[in-house]
This record gives sequence, C-alpha cells and structure tokens, in this order.
Amino acid sequence: MVYDFGLMKLRIKELLDAFDHSITLWSKDDKAYLEAMQKHSKRWIVLPVSPSAEQFSRVIFLMVEKIIDTTLMVNGERGVEVHSIIVHETDTGYAQSFAKDAHSELMGNIDATKIEFSSQIQSEWSSPTLWHDILEGKPIQNPKKI
Repeated sequence: MVYDFGLMKLRIKELLDAFDHSITLWSKDDKAYLEAMQKHSKRWIVLPVSPSAEQFSRVIFLMVEKIIDTTLMVNGERGVEVHSIIVHETDTGYAQSFAKDAHSELMGNIDATKIEFSSQIQSEWSSPTLWHDILEGKPIQNPKKI
C-alpha cells in the first residue's frame, strides 16, 4: 500500500525529529555516565539497546510500526505496514531492518517501554505524552486533509 507522505510526516516525523541534535544513550552504560550526560544535555534519549546503526534501524522500525498500528486511517488507506528501515552510517555504509530483524530475539529484544525521552524532547511534541500514548495503543486519527 502506498501511504501519503503528508500523513506519514505527522507523528512519525515528531518521533524521528527527537533524535536530531540529541544525545542517544544506552541504558546499560555506566550509571554515572548516564547521569552526567542527562545533567548536561536537555535533549537526550535512552535506549534499551546500544545506539548503533543496526539497533537504530530496529528501534525506528518498531516505533514507526507502533504509530501505524495505532493510527485510525480515514482516507481509504488499507494494509499499511513498514517494509524496512535504512539508517546510514556513511555515504555507502548502512543498516537495514525488516520485521524479522526488528522483532528478532537473537538480535536482542527491544522493550519499547524502556525507550525514554527527555522532558525537553517531550515538550516539543504536539502532545508531551505522545510516546506514552502510542505505547498504550491510544488511537491517533489521521486528518482528512493535510
């Protein structure tokens, strides 16, 4: 299914923009390091996996998938799903995740409830509870017009 890019830019863009100019931390990093980074930066994200291109592609896949799953389609969209996510490390090097990768136990389970966004990032969203609402399955209504 083809999905209108204007609709995709709404909530998906909000979450992806959270990573722009943010420090991304691994929850298993040293506690003192995590606290120092959070103290000295207003924009941070803590992930339950190491912040590598491979893991970013998996995390973003799951985030976009959750948004699509909670979106009420009102423009005739049907069968919308994520095919893959590509995250570039360099001009030629990238990581690509498909559903089997994003949900792979062998690559490490990603508990989306453990993804934490700083209050600064949350304050920039259309709703400060955006990620929480998505995790809770709260429906997101697409607009009829963009």
